[in-house]
Amino acid sequence: MRHESKSRGIVISTPARLLSWLARSVLLPCIALPGGLLAAEPAPGSNPLLRDVFTADPAPLVVGDTAYLYVGHDEAKGDEFFRMNDWRVYSSRDLKHWTSHGAIMKPTDFRWAVGEAWAAQTVQRNGRFYFYATVTHDNSHPGRAIGVAVADNPLGPFKDARGSALITDASTPGPYGWDDIDPTVLVDDDGTAWLAWGNPVLHMARLKPNMTELDGPIETIALPNYTEGPWLSKRKGLYYLTYAAMAHQGEWEHLAYATAPNPRGPWTYGGLITGPAKNSFTIHPGLLDFKGRSYLIYHNGALTLADGQTGATQRRSVTIEYLHYGADGRILPITQTGAGISVPPPPAAPAPTIDYGRSDPAVRVRQFAQGYPTAWPGAPALASVADPFNQAPEPVGFNRDGGLNHIAQTFVPAADITLARISLYAGDGLGTGDGRSLRLSLRDLGDVEGVDGGTELLGAPGGLAVAYQPQGAGLLSFELAAAKPVLLKAGRRYVLELSGERKALTIYPRASRSDVYAAGAAFGDGQPLKDKSGASIDFAFALYGR
Repeated sequence: MRHESKSRGIVISTPARLLSWLARSVLLPCIALPGGLLAAEPAPGSNPLLRDVFTADPAPLVVGDTAYLYVGHDEAKGDEFFRMNDWRVYSSRDLKHWTSHGAIMKPTDFRWAVGEAWAAQTVQRNGRFYFYATVTHDNSHPGRAIGVAVADNPLGPFKDARGSALITDASTPGPYGWDDIDPTVLVDDDGTAWLAWGNPVLHMARLKPNMTELDGPIETIALPNYTEGPWLSKRKGLYYLTYAAMAHQGEWEHLAYATAPNPRGPWTYGGLITGPAKNSFTIHPGLLDFKGRSYLIYHNGALTLADGQTGATQRRSVTIEYLHYGADGRILPITQTGAGISVPPPPAAPAPTIDYGRSDPAVRVRQFAQGYPTAWPGAPALASVADPFNQAPEPVGFNRDGGLNHIAQTFVPAADITLARISLYAGDGLGTGDGRSLRLSLRDLGDVEGVDGGTELLGAPGGLAVAYQPQGAGLLSFELAAAKPVLLKAGRRYVLELSGERKALTIYPRASRSDVYAAGAAFGDGQPLKDKSGASIDFAFALYGR
């Protein structure tokens, strides 16, 4: 038997045995309470914000003078993978005291779904409430999918609005079978609604006024370090995409953002907002403007429940911080705290100023000619892959396998090439500057064994210094000065190399999952890079002649 009581608006379960003990303590005041029971409750608004169950992937919504939080419910035990069987909603009029309204929907309420109550968001339009949610589809459309439910009240009941998935894995062909997750929706001032989602590729589409159908093609947006958990918002005419970043670069997730004058872009990277969450590999943003202030809502793994269950990546807890914007619209850096909003807002932290350095005059760096390229532009004289996006989906950086200083690819031209441009399928990272350097080298290996040594063809020993600003996955090109022509001879073996600082998060060229280019191979610090089966892999690169 368990007794249900309420504390600060949140339903808390108290074991019957403890209730009985407390009753005896009241009748017999001479018996001292254990020290743990005398501990002061956390101040309202402190973190974690919700403490009755483990909660994740927060999505705030304001209706009148009330804020609602739609969350996933983590139920995994021990080292079990994510187990999420329902979505829950909480409400508050001050963001400090929250009332739990329990579960509002479960994945199998979509009759075509089989489970997994992953990230979701509710938006309001024309007096109705539309709930966009990640689920696992049944075998008729295997993989993750996005459904939409509708209600006449923010607390539900929500019902499937279509009878079928809005987005399935087949909607977004590509090399990532888990990409259709984490929907976010923005209803613009003119009534146009936009849907964005995806991991590790960000997809976007316009919605029809009925909010249950796409109104046009699905587009992709390449943002630096993008992983998942997008959040679309708008402030003073500027559009924001806030998202979980860095996981595909081998890091615990950070939060980053980009801005644009239009949902279709062009999107300008704004940088990192905050670092990894405490005790959680994932982090998931929800931006909220409420009663004159702005807030960031996210999750960490810091909660311990009353029954002793401890937080972890698969047992997360919703948290909140004050959010500040700069005069130019930038989101200013946020420090994660335990106090949350239980204390007055701290002064805004200054936005960082970053100097990415300068490239050697002998090379011109051109960035982001095309995001997620499925072909090389023009007619390259040599290319390791024909379809970079689909054939080379794996980012490789200087932080791989404990750290690298050199990332290299060998190749053998089939015909002479007077080299004009080198193009890579690359992106992400923190760029050069602030102790992170990058050099481009091209060497004639001759009779040299392995990839070290050889004759440098781009000038000084070690190659040319190149400056790099973070970009999304796309083309990165190096145009060589015409005054120093480089002739690559047919049948000779060469190595193309990027050198940087060991463990630095500078840049991430994309590599294949198999041996797609038989005449060469990828290397890290002189050692061949392999796939999971031990086969060679290759970086996606192309060479252009004059």
